[in-house]
Amino acid sequence: MKVFAVSADNLLNDNENSVVELENHALNEQLMLINQLDKEEKNALIKIINSMLTKKRMKDLLDGKANF
Repeated sequence: MKVFAVSADNLLNDNENSVVELENHALNEQLMLINQLDKEEKNALIKIINSMLTKKRMKDLLDGKANF
């Protein structure tokens, strides 16, 4: 599943103000709202997301479906 629509020049460009367009508009809206949270709230949310992703990676690894 393709989530980010990013060209190679966009990835290689050092311009920090580059915009990445998301094909999933609901996710894009959520990310904009998350960006408005204070630093502590963002860090808490990142910890939750990382925990869920780690759980999925471990499950995939144990099921033999790891994609590295």
